Amino acid sequence: MSDSNIIDIVLSADDRYAPYAAVVMVSALENAHEPSRFRFHMLTTGFGEDVKDGLQGVVARYGAEIMFSIVSPCEIDSLASGRFGIAALLRLYMQDYLPPDCKRVIYLDCDVLVMEDLAILWGEALGDNIIAAGMDLCGASISRRRKNSESYFNSGVLLVDLVAWRDERVSEKSVEYLKAFNDSQYPDQDALNHVLEGRWKRLAVKWNFQPTAYAAMEKRYSHLDGYFEEMEAAVISPAIVHFIGRVKPWHPECAHPLAADFIRYSLDTPWPINAHQLRENLPWEKRIRLWFKRPKQIRRRNLTKDL
Repeated sequence: MSDSNIIDIVLSADDRYAPYAAVVMVSALENAHEPSRFRFHMLTTGFGEDVKDGLQGVVARYGAEIMFSIVSPCEIDSLASGRFGIAALLRLYMQDYLPPDCKRVIYLDCDVLVMEDLAILWGEALGDNIIAAGMDLCGASISRRRKNSESYFNSGVLLVDLVAWRDERVSEKSVEYLKAFNDSQYPDQDALNHVLEGRWKRLAVKWNFQPTAYAAMEKRYSHLDGYFEEMEAAVISPAIVHFIGRVKPWHPECAHPLAADFIRYSLDTPWPINAHQLRENLPWEKRIRLWFKRPKQIRRRNLTKDL
């Protein structure tokens, strides 16, 4: 396989998030026409050998490749990561750990589900931009706090020109930002938005399909009125589902319309999620709350084509 055929995909995780990174990889490989083109790069502060073996086994079934890079936690420990943990900051150091032949990468958070061939995203033209990313679909209250919500991207899915990223010192400038502003609500995302202002291309909503899209269409958020048609297309056929928020598909109280699809893909990993067991220890008041949410969950799920 020549280097030009490789699709480089970067994830970052610790032992706690490794099972969910496995779901991301399986979903990407299952929806790829040529999964053997995929080369995953896992940035971590350390994995147990059993975790490493499990991840290697996942990609090996598809003829793909995975490389592990141990990032020293020394400098990262000094940066504020908020509720996201230091694993979320590892992407800022990827240029130091990826091989020299790596000129372009797709970065994915561990709370996404890939539903379309990443080769399509890989072929997206960047022009003079350093990255391509999806606009952060926020609610009205957050939109009012931002000077221009349309110019703020979500960092959970990134297509990166790694050559330009290195040349423009994106990582170094982002770290400098985090050291100066250690009270950011979304530390690495705020830093990247600051450094890459005016240097990013907006991806279609479907490539970072966020749950806010449901409420935005139902309540007709005025600050997103130019994107309703695009959001509707993304609901019907999402390319990458991003489970933004504190509650994830592996949490028992998750009511995301597509959470069951994340769980379904987990069954093909060494760490299957048992949906029934998730609910077993849930307090009755939370079960009742989920029961009341169920009609809306089903209604929204039915908007999406069969996966």
